[in-house]
Amino acid sequence: MSRVTQAEEKANFQELSVGQSGTMVYIVQKILNDIGYELKEDGIFSENMKRVVEEFQATRENLVVDGIVSYQTMKEMDEASNTI
Repeated sequence: MSRVTQAEEKANFQELSVGQSGTMVYIVQKILNDIGYELKEDGIFSENMKRVVEEFQATRENLVVDGIVSYQTMKEMDEASNTI
């Protein structure tokens, strides 16, 4: 069984942004709500969700505040949710 490296994970990660929808958007909404934000968990990346992502990104030193859920943003969200 092969192990997926972080570089492979990063290369395979599909960034999420306004207008997208689906399971991954729903998962991000769930994580953000677990951290303490309030989003409708509907699987739709709305303008409101973009603002919430920007708010989260602004709390982390190494993230660009652009409202896009990149691999690094997702990793930071995951780490933040694991500390709760």
